[in-house]
Amino acid sequence: RIVSGSDDGTVRIWDVETRQAVGTPHTGHEYYVLSVAFYPDGRHIVSGSADGTVRIWDTSTGRTVGEPLHGHIGSVWCVAFSPDGKRIISGSWDQTIRIWDAVTHEEVRVLRGHTNSVWSVVFSPDGTRIVSGCGDSTIRVWDAETGETVLGPLKGHTNDVNCVAISRDGKYIASGLDDRTVRLWDTQTGQAIGEPLRGHKDSVYSVAFSPDGRRVVSGSEDSTLMIWDVESGKCPTH
Repeated sequence: RIVSGSDDGTVRIWDVETRQAVGTPHTGHEYYVLSVAFYPDGRHIVSGSADGTVRIWDTSTGRTVGEPLHGHIGSVWCVAFSPDGKRIISGSWDQTIRIWDAVTHEEVRVLRGHTNSVWSVVFSPDGTRIVSGCGDSTIRVWDAETGETVLGPLKGHTNDVNCVAISRDGKYIASGLDDRTVRLWDTQTGQAIGEPLRGHKDSVYSVAFSPDGRRVVSGSEDSTLMIWDVESGKCPTH
């Protein structure tokens, strides 16, 4: 299954093999749906919207589970589940990251420190850290339990950090941004690894590591995907 969110305010589930929509659109948000993510067991979906709310959906019924999660005072640009499914994180125009209890839907903690919209958030594979990318051109690594910044702000970008990802072994962070580059970071030292990866001709909006951590794929507004070798920083497919 694939889940998608749209400017029409709906969330949809798609069958990968048939490429057909599964069931009817999930409706409830009052404005654009900006981010979606599957619960680890695939039975629930979390979504963030320009209406300022986070919603949880039951994939079998298409209905929301409980009431919308209120707390942000602006568009919710990004959402993610923790690996164990017990926590939800959301990043917003209001410059905060909020941690929510996935069962009770209560707000657990507010993470403050960024000075612009938070565009991207992700949990580390072990669930102990949160990585965020922001319009203030920085990346921060947070303690998922205390909400304290444990690394950063990582500086080196000159534009918005649109997307972040962390490798499965937790050793590396990848980031993509408006200056058309991708950067790699060491999670132990907070230092950038090598030079920026250049090749895209427009803003980079999505990055992801391969399961073995040896490759990073990036997607750009220039309509291309590029696959990078982490060790060499080269793009053999370009």
